[in-house]
Amino acid sequence: MKSKAVKIAECMDLLHKYNRSAVSIKQQLFAGKDRFDRFSRSFDGLLLDFSRTTINEECFDSLIDLAESCGIDEMRRRMYSGERINFTEDRAVLHPLWRERNFSELLPAAEAELLNAATVRMREIAQALHQGSLPGEHSTGQIKHLVHIGIGGSLLGPRLLCEAFPPAGNCPQVHFLSSVDALEREHLLKRIDARETAVMLVSKSFTTSEVLAHARRIRQWQSETLNAEESDRRLFAVTAEAEKAEQFGVPAGHILQMGTWTGGRFSVWSPVGVTAAVTMGADAFEELLAGGASMDRHVREARLRDYLPVILALLSVWHRNVCSYDVHGLIPYDGRLKGLPSWLQQVEMESNGKSIDTEGQPVSMDTSPVVMGDTGTDAQHALFQAFHQGTTVVPLDFIGVVNPDHDDLDAQQALLSHMLAQATALAVGRDEEQAAAMMREQGVPEEQLDALLQHRVMPGNRPSNVILLDKLSPAILGRLLALYEHKVFVESLIWQINAFDQWGVELGKSLANAIQPALADDDTALPADIPGLDGLVRHIRKQMRSG
Repeated sequence: MKSKAVKIAECMDLLHKYNRSAVSIKQQLFAGKDRFDRFSRSFDGLLLDFSRTTINEECFDSLIDLAESCGIDEMRRRMYSGERINFTEDRAVLHPLWRERNFSELLPAAEAELLNAATVRMREIAQALHQGSLPGEHSTGQIKHLVHIGIGGSLLGPRLLCEAFPPAGNCPQVHFLSSVDALEREHLLKRIDARETAVMLVSKSFTTSEVLAHARRIRQWQSETLNAEESDRRLFAVTAEAEKAEQFGVPAGHILQMGTWTGGRFSVWSPVGVTAAVTMGADAFEELLAGGASMDRHVREARLRDYLPVILALLSVWHRNVCSYDVHGLIPYDGRLKGLPSWLQQVEMESNGKSIDTEGQPVSMDTSPVVMGDTGTDAQHALFQAFHQGTTVVPLDFIGVVNPDHDDLDAQQALLSHMLAQATALAVGRDEEQAAAMMREQGVPEEQLDALLQHRVMPGNRPSNVILLDKLSPAILGRLLALYEHKVFVESLIWQINAFDQWGVELGKSLANAIQPALADDDTALPADIPGLDGLVRHIRKQMRSG
């Protein structure tokens, strides 16, 4: 029987053969009027159109064979049954439990009870703050600001949701602090009143340096206006280390347990999302969870040919490993989704930015692309020149919302027409004949045509997917986020890497802890195993003393 590695290698060889003989996207689009029907899939308010790629039916069949050869069915069974598939940390991958709140199926009774209690308490806290009051109080509108302190997964998901479903009515304005850079925090504290402010500290370990640095300063700021009891009543925490949070001063009833197995970049479904539940409302947050849970059911039940995360992952592998494209772009055509590219950057690059496979050997294929993006139509005036005529081909995911939450349908149609136009222009380009005809219409003199013509030609054949959401509801956004999470997992199975650890992140943290004492004290030398920084450290010390 062939090994998994041999099967994958054979599939990849066949895919490279298809790529060498592939016709252009323009030819594909004009050759088959039913191409959309063959290369699109939909699921419960979400449509994926991947017809603007170079794949054909035979290539798609081979991509599905690749997915089958990687044991996806078995691995998704193992994940949902609670096996420790994150083997480098000896942990199960259990974040889908937060979506269905079915903790007792896979966790010990005591832990399941603890997390169920956390979800109940999360709802109570969110409902109170949503009305601008503290838990147990009825003074609606008293709390006008909520400061969420976290970094990475402890912030990106909640910020995305708060931007998608912003606060209204008595709901407090939310402010996010992440970077250890103090400038944003100090400017914020000058604008808000401690008596009107609640603070949410989010750190699984409750040792995250960036979170604690902000938290200590804010405690000092609170003490300038409030007594200790009043300060504590405005302090909340999400963590797996409740005792440390209590020692810091957070009341026990204000601490939400998140579980040590909850990976930060997959944590928005957990109490980490409490700030989003404040802005969007506790019921809407439950709808988000239900949307994510419906994608989980799709993952467990769908055929591979219709399994949206598999299709997205296979297209990613096609572009990364067969077409050799190093960058992937995400362009949401809805300002409420402006945080989506940053969220996906972490989910994708922290998960699959690996060079060692599950056997401890160097990987046989390139892994995570660089993920980037911005909101359309702003992106069109910043990024798209390079996308259309640059030397690097960047496959894109366009995200559009069909039905807006406003009555200006002309504006919405204009927005969607820009998105569809960009996807088309990237795919079909503009040839010399079309460019010459356009220039003549614009009155360019014939004697100048030859000199200018090539500057107006667009090569085309630049792939994209279009993902349409019927509307931006909590449930549909939940399905979209879970779709991308599962897509990243499927990619990792094809690349044969562990998507659920992040040891590279830890290295920088440990080095920073070793460097900081040398910046603070002229008599403290850098550790011997940190080379090349002596000159920079001397310069920083000197400028700090003189500045």
